[in-house]
Amino acid sequence: MKTIFHLFSCIFFFSSYCNSQELCSDLHLLDTNTQFEMRAYGATDNLVAITHYDVENIIETEDEKKVILSSFNTDSKNPEEPIGNAEYKIACKQNSLVFHHRNIIPAFLYDEYSNLELDISQVLFKMPLNIKVGDTLSDLQFTIKVIATPITQKLHYTLTDRCVTGKETITTPAGTFDCIIIESKTSLKPENLNAGYVKQYYSEGIGFVKQIDYNLKGHVSGVNILTQLDL
Repeated sequence: MKTIFHLFSCIFFFSSYCNSQELCSDLHLLDTNTQFEMRAYGATDNLVAITHYDVENIIETEDEKKVILSSFNTDSKNPEEPIGNAEYKIACKQNSLVFHHRNIIPAFLYDEYSNLELDISQVLFKMPLNIKVGDTLSDLQFTIKVIATPITQKLHYTLTDRCVTGKETITTPAGTFDCIIIESKTSLKPENLNAGYVKQYYSEGIGFVKQIDYNLKGHVSGVNILTQLDL
């Protein structure tokens, strides 16, 4: 299986240092020259999505730092052909990271709904700073809209029993990263047999570099991976 997240699922750049006097003192490694690419693969190792990201701006306020990302998708069968664009952000606020990113969504959904539009404009992923092995994290629930004009269907994607389970050094096409692993149970409504649990690989200062989704039988149902990183 080709090896991302999400994402993370989810590709994100930031510092993990944050204290009561100065929240998020640095967005580690990131500037407006940064570009990166995420790819999503389905259960049969088929490429289902390519997303390119550029850092457009970094904004700092009294209690928050945020990175504004622009993105565009390309057809997995024709990588030179752009398809749509969007704006996302990564924010560091109140001792937490909040990021909005297309590759938070499991890759198997891009596979199953390849001929339809997925609206993830309200999908936000929250994680405390300075997490360590053994930490438990709060549950998350996302609503994903599947659009087949004029019909819109809502999918409810939930992550429960989130826990930091270990550390591992992994290599992706973008490089080698020291990661912590966050594991969660996953579910979808309407029910989807490709949901079960997810492993997300997070690298401090980089973000999620790999996300593997598994079904209830333990088989890989989708992979998101960081395939290119230009700092």
